Amino acid sequence: MNKTEKKVIELLIEDQSFTSIELSVKIGVTKRTVESTFKSLQEKKMIERIGSQCDGN
Repeated sequence: MNKTEKKVIELLIEDQSFTSIELSVKIGVTKRTVESTFKSLQEKKMIERIGSQCDGN
């Protein structure tokens, strides 16, 4: 697991309702980086997306 993946997991443990935009601001990476990190973590079966794919943009 890379540094971004670890940070995303830590933040989601704190609050599962964070959006990719909120996570990108907190971590200091782009929204696209967070979204690719979500995809990577889903493929590794470390997270599961529940609900809408939309961030409400």
